[in-house]
Amino acid sequence: ALAPVSVTWSDCPQTITPGVQCATVQVPLDWADESKGMIPIALSRLPAKTPQREGYMFFNPGGPGGSGTEFVQYLGGEMQAIIGTGWDVISWDPRGVGGSGPNITLFSGETDYDAFWNPLYGKGHVGAHGNLTISSDVDLFMTQVSAFDGVARSLNQKMIERNGDLLKYVGTCAVVRDLVYLVDSVYGQGNDVNFYGISYGTVIATYLTQMFPDRVGRVLIDGVLDPEKYGNRIPTKWMEVDIYDLDFTLKSWTEACAGSKDCPLSTRYDTSSTLLTKIDTILNTAYERYDGSIPVLNISGVFKWPYDNVASFIQGGLYFGMLTDDNGQLLAALEQYQSNSTRLSGKVVPPNISIPIGRSPYSIMPSYDTLPRETLNNIAFAVFCGDAVDDGSTTTEEIFKETVRISQSTSRIFGSLFPTSSMRTMCHKWTSRAVERLPQKFNRPPKNIVLVMSTMGDPITPYYSARRLASSNLLGNKARLVRLNSIGHSTQSSNSTCIIDVVKKYIAGTPPDDAGNDEADVSCNPDNTIFGAVPSTWS
Repeated sequence: ALAPVSVTWSDCPQTITPGVQCATVQVPLDWADESKGMIPIALSRLPAKTPQREGYMFFNPGGPGGSGTEFVQYLGGEMQAIIGTGWDVISWDPRGVGGSGPNITLFSGETDYDAFWNPLYGKGHVGAHGNLTISSDVDLFMTQVSAFDGVARSLNQKMIERNGDLLKYVGTCAVVRDLVYLVDSVYGQGNDVNFYGISYGTVIATYLTQMFPDRVGRVLIDGVLDPEKYGNRIPTKWMEVDIYDLDFTLKSWTEACAGSKDCPLSTRYDTSSTLLTKIDTILNTAYERYDGSIPVLNISGVFKWPYDNVASFIQGGLYFGMLTDDNGQLLAALEQYQSNSTRLSGKVVPPNISIPIGRSPYSIMPSYDTLPRETLNNIAFAVFCGDAVDDGSTTTEEIFKETVRISQSTSRIFGSLFPTSSMRTMCHKWTSRAVERLPQKFNRPPKNIVLVMSTMGDPITPYYSARRLASSNLLGNKARLVRLNSIGHSTQSSNSTCIIDVVKKYIAGTPPDDAGNDEADVSCNPDNTIFGAVPSTWS
């Protein structure tokens, strides 16, 4: 086993949060064969504010591909306010991300990036689809199977040509081993691993409970990407799970917006039902008027967006729950533009339309103009597809047919987005696999109780997945399930005094009582919504 090292910290050269420190630790490229060399892992931490440190909490903001160092530099103070000022907030860039190796490369810059992906868009291409509920739309969609298949093959080929065997060493199992080694080096060999993971970070957290159950300290799992399915099932065989809650989440958003003077889309007379009709009209109009041009991701280009881009933006807006109002602003602007209004209402502020599919909202890296390195190089595909079980049989035609089925049975608005918004749909052509994977039953009991959290309406990791992980079938009585009666991706997407109280008590050593069944052990409400009072229907 590799002996822990002494870590040297220095002030970060670029940080928004004062006091953040940076460091680099070397780890083996291959934990099973140290002779293959070492790679750097970049860290950032916000030290505790108290004279005597009470603890430390490692954090991962999700992805795959989210930069932990950027998170601490950006939002470390907010996280420290939640867990306690006596705690270090610390994170690292997982393999292939930010300042951590191995250096995975794919595109030379944003122009190269756009040239590769833009063929999916424009008149007659897969990105020109509607909601796949009418036969002509489905027929057009199915004609794009061959073109999409070519893109998926090209992505795999380009990745292999540029990176070769390095792709095998960015998997989640290696990331977990890195995390444990970082704890050993920074805080002492054998100490508990305290970890808070959101979204893909919940896969890291759950893998930790199974790979190192005796090292589990305070572990918070928030916005659950089902780890048992992630490790055991072909990615395209469970893509429907991603959007289980999505239509419900949009309906809940309209319940908060309806009748509020602070919601740009609503008049004082609107109800949830009338707002959903408005949104349908906006999407249908975008589909009918689409001129075939390549979507431009700025405020002037938004009015020419096809259905695919408008629906994707709505889904993205729902990620942030009750923290931002991008959806209300965008939809109100589109409604007025489509109705030939000569000027936008004074209460409509054009949203910051700067986050296309796959680009990190946390990125502050100056490289590649507006795109961070890990986004351009599609590290997410290397991790997600590389962690998956082998898929030697799924065809692109089957994926497209499944997308049509999901569009017509699970989510009429969002089901059609999979080919252009989900990394799953590329995995069937991916040939590289992580050197260590974890295809097993996720029911190995960790040393300490873990906290599993979810909103009732999560647009990408449904409450169903959190409930399943905390159920008797998986972690059982070694988990406590907390439900936030709000919408958004993870419980961090709403302000909730109740959630903060549960987290603080858990970190202090008092987990919630076990309700003795597979339902939520704690049910919390948000303090408010961005539009005012919390709708009564939410609780």
